[in-house]
Amino acid sequence: MMGIERLTTLAFSMYTNKAAYALLLGAGISRSSHIPSGWEVENLLIEQLAAIQGVADIEDWHQWYKDKYGNSATYSSLLEELVKEPTERVQLMRGFFEPTDEEKELGWKKPTKAHEAIAKLAKDGYIRVILTTNFDRLLERALEAEDIIPQVICHVSDIEKSTPIVHGKTITIIKINGDYIDCRFRNTTDELDNYPEAMKNYISRIFEDYGLITCGWSATWDKGLVDIINASSSSRYNSFFTNVGEANGIMKALAASRRGEIMLIKGADNLFTELHEQVEALEKSNTSRRLNYDVLMSRVKKYLSSELYNIDYSDLIEKFCTEAYDKIMAKANYNFTITPEQFSAYFELHHNAVKPLIDIAILAARWGKAYHIEAFGDIIVKLCTKPFRSGEITTEGTQYLHALGATLLVNAVGIACVKYERFTELNKILKLSVPAENFMGFHRGSLLYLLGSTHWDYNTLNHLAGTNSFYPWSFILIERLRSHFKGCFIVDSEYENTFYIWEHLKSLVYGYNQCYMSDFFYVPKGQFLLSRVEYKMRQNGEEPYSVFFDSADRMKGEWEPIKQGMFSGNYEEYKTILDKTEESFKRNNIY
Repeated sequence: MMGIERLTTLAFSMYTNKAAYALLLGAGISRSSHIPSGWEVENLLIEQLAAIQGVADIEDWHQWYKDKYGNSATYSSLLEELVKEPTERVQLMRGFFEPTDEEKELGWKKPTKAHEAIAKLAKDGYIRVILTTNFDRLLERALEAEDIIPQVICHVSDIEKSTPIVHGKTITIIKINGDYIDCRFRNTTDELDNYPEAMKNYISRIFEDYGLITCGWSATWDKGLVDIINASSSSRYNSFFTNVGEANGIMKALAASRRGEIMLIKGADNLFTELHEQVEALEKSNTSRRLNYDVLMSRVKKYLSSELYNIDYSDLIEKFCTEAYDKIMAKANYNFTITPEQFSAYFELHHNAVKPLIDIAILAARWGKAYHIEAFGDIIVKLCTKPFRSGEITTEGTQYLHALGATLLVNAVGIACVKYERFTELNKILKLSVPAENFMGFHRGSLLYLLGSTHWDYNTLNHLAGTNSFYPWSFILIERLRSHFKGCFIVDSEYENTFYIWEHLKSLVYGYNQCYMSDFFYVPKGQFLLSRVEYKMRQNGEEPYSVFFDSADRMKGEWEPIKQGMFSGNYEEYKTILDKTEESFKRNNIY
């Protein structure tokens, strides 16, 4: 997996040293576009040559050619056997690198996400020079889509006619081994071992002047290029040698000689897409402060802006869900009697695990579509699950620790949805149920039953949290989530008003959906019961909490929670559960 810290280091280096890095790209950059590698093209050409001679079904085409002709296959020798004229050679090669109508429908042989991200980095001036061993023209096409016409050097004879890179007004692409339309390829071992002196000097200067980022290039077949890199003086900038899986010995030696770093990646598309997004986020924020957070939030805002990024958004939140779940499950051992110290440690663990999800959920409630918010329902349900482990023993009361992260997240979603009036989405989440196995046992339970109350009694919770309150859970949650909503409210008192609106609304929905497990009616209580009395006394009940609930009786079916479907979209249903809840509070001497 790509290390976010290493990628962030690269993004920050590229951002602060604009145009100081050169890319060295190999066949792996085009792999997802279904462009064949040089070796695969040779195989196909040999197969065509053999077909002319009535030969088929050979296991090793290169070996067949060597046995037949006494020499290893080269592009030149193969093309001479198959076609005679230069125009015919170009047409033959087009078939390997340009899409047919059917391939166009499949989206093959077109610039990949990596090519597109590289083009965007080039457009913004972060990349000025690219070296590639590939014959295809996907880079050129991606650049042209960004209105960039690159300077292309595909043969040693092009160097003399080129504009020096330092003076160029556009990006320079050096196609070290040639271009498929030119047909003067370098592909044999001898050709790849020995470059013309002018080409060696030209690219050696690039390696000396620029930091280096490699991708899709294994260094295995390009001995001459490896020798040039090793012989070049190290640049003042860092080098990053990326690889999917463990790098080979040649790559490791190159990194050591350049005093560079080996960077494991998922693939070229992932690397350059994330690199572009992080550099773009840095450019927008113009600050290195809280780098990872700023990059993440900028990325989320981008994903929320268009349906084009739905998959990216889903991948991102699923990634953070998996990471949070894994962190929680790593400590999901509840065979002990809980102490205040352990409660605090588990709370920190769970809060740290879900922090990114909380901040993303707030942005989704503010800027997103319904599905951006509703996706958090599945995440909250996932965090409530806890598969049984064979031989596992649980101490009663301690298993509730497993709900801390999910409880923080569902309350953050609730506050955000109230703040931004996303009651339709909130209602859908609150109607969800959690399958077995969950932290409460082997039976499916409603999400609000599992997370709507603490399960610990007030005295136990006061002891564990070091508080002294009739409603300790209210104070714990309001303080834990306060920092996440810092930029959403003008003053803290507005945040507290909204928290108590959410707390009261949650209690009503809990009762309306009959989330209680006993035979008698029950709704969770909270600090809102005391705070609402104070709010009524302030400025004739003009506090947001008072205005919110008082407006229900005035607006009835037009009251936003009801209008958006809560309480079955019916004011009378709301009024019935409200009255029933108030009677319950009075019966228990709570006013």
